[in-house]
Amino acid sequence: MRRRGFTLIELLVVIAIIAVLIALLLPAVQQAREAARRLECKDHLRQLGIALHNYAESHGTLPPGYLYRPDVTSSPPSNGAGFGWGAMILPFLEQGALYQSFNWNVPIYAAANQVARETRLKAFLCPTDSFSPANFVEMGPVPERYAMASYVASFGPPDLDATQEKRDGMFSRNSRTRLSDATDGLSQTLMVGERMNGPFRNSGVHGNHFSYETTWAGAVRDWDEPDDDHGHMALFQTGHVPNHPQSDDRDVSAPHIGFANFLFGDGSVRSVTENVDFLVYQRISTRAGGEVVGDF
Repeated sequence: MRRRGFTLIELLVVIAIIAVLIALLLPAVQQAREAARRLECKDHLRQLGIALHNYAESHGTLPPGYLYRPDVTSSPPSNGAGFGWGAMILPFLEQGALYQSFNWNVPIYAAANQVARETRLKAFLCPTDSFSPANFVEMGPVPERYAMASYVASFGPPDLDATQEKRDGMFSRNSRTRLSDATDGLSQTLMVGERMNGPFRNSGVHGNHFSYETTWAGAVRDWDEPDDDHGHMALFQTGHVPNHPQSDDRDVSAPHIGFANFLFGDGSVRSVTENVDFLVYQRISTRAGGEVVGDF
């Protein structure tokens, strides 16, 4: 009796068909996974929004963007505090024990705060940001390490490294912003945006700066220039539209393609494309500019 089997050509055709089907399926799977990560990112921002609103309800104001307390033991004086809005809302993120573990009487960079500031927190990480969960922002020659984050609070349009206590946005150095201060409307005012870590999108255009520095714990004085607060570690300015090729460590630069997610003052979360009009983008970063903003 003669047995019938597959010829070599038939096997090659079947393998080719399977390869084509896999090639068609993989992008769909990747898109589905990214869609799920995008939704989870928005959920994290909503959690931060609830925590910020609960903080405001308990304290009467939003937390400061970061705390500044001059340390005159250095020359020039450096920031002897540095704790950021993320650290201050920990009790409202079910992280009361971590909040209590900080020693708020010494600088954030003190050895007493090492364990707390190096703690990674899922609530501050975008699932699409593959760099931040496994790395630290490192400062100084030792170095000091700070757990990375994917979210920064809105300072507004000015240069936050030059005008640290400008009050155009919802957060700044030692700010005490009330929700009622957002006279432009909370639904039209940015509160928190995204910034990944790792190398700049175009590292060659910023001199000796090459990497984004985003942490949840706060802003840390520059090791070489003590009077530089490094407020950008916890805040963002609207110096470039989201994901701009020339964005630096003060801007929004999300790990998503074509857009960044933002928490607005009313607690809503919206995606803003990188094609947003620059003037509109700056207007929604001010809380009381009196501008009229249409669709964006």
